[in-house]
Amino acid sequence: MKYKLGILGLGKMGSSILFGIIRSNLYSKDEVLLYDVNEEVKNDLKSKGFKFSCNEQELVENVDTLLIAIKPQMFYKLKELNYSNLSLTVVSIAAGKTIFNLQEIFGNQKFIRVMPNTPALISCGATAIARGENVDEETFSKVKQIFASIGVVEEIKEDKMNEIIPINGSMPAYLYYFVQAFIEQGVKDGIDYEVAKKLACEAVIGSAKMILETDKSIDQLIKDVCSPGGATLEGLYVFENEKLKETIYKASIACVNKAYDLSK
Repeated sequence: MKYKLGILGLGKMGSSILFGIIRSNLYSKDEVLLYDVNEEVKNDLKSKGFKFSCNEQELVENVDTLLIAIKPQMFYKLKELNYSNLSLTVVSIAAGKTIFNLQEIFGNQKFIRVMPNTPALISCGATAIARGENVDEETFSKVKQIFASIGVVEEIKEDKMNEIIPINGSMPAYLYYFVQAFIEQGVKDGIDYEVAKKLACEAVIGSAKMILETDKSIDQLIKDVCSPGGATLEGLYVFENEKLKETIYKASIACVNKAYDLSK
């Protein structure tokens, strides 16, 4: 009897998905088979009751759905495996690796490309998902359920999977960077670090909910915060004068271009 799910690669993203799935009770530990080359990772997860294959080949031969969570630069290892007589649903979270890239490696399997993010660890993930042409509704629904168990899921066209990366996949890092800067300035101004962190984070959470849960445009929400001649406007003027939006556009484009480079 095969395991329902196999995960290849237990780095930050792979482990976030794993623990999110287990926490949501979608799969039990006995239904998941894992593999990672890092012995420290193996020993830690084995001590928590997870099962590991001896190698990558054993993993692919003993699972129904294979979640690939290794870095794109490590995909050359997948070319060394034998996929003959296997019937797999291959789910890849690797940035830049297209369904065509996967077909070149795995041959005639079912392919689903996914871009999750690390808040999956606390079941607050935001995942974009795209399916190959031969993926039936039942298979696609099962994979969507994996990521729905750890947050929200939105289906997009596969040819936009690179463009979505800065919007959800990389967004946590960019947001952490932005919030960190305000916290650091608060500390410089004499505010306790924990107080600044708490208030900044709650402001971000509340503001995101305002975008999602009100009918107001983002422009209107910005105006609602700003009093004429007030302090908030002064800060926005600095953003505008320093061309913050243009910098963000450049960062987004750089992220997307790197994803395309990784597919070559």
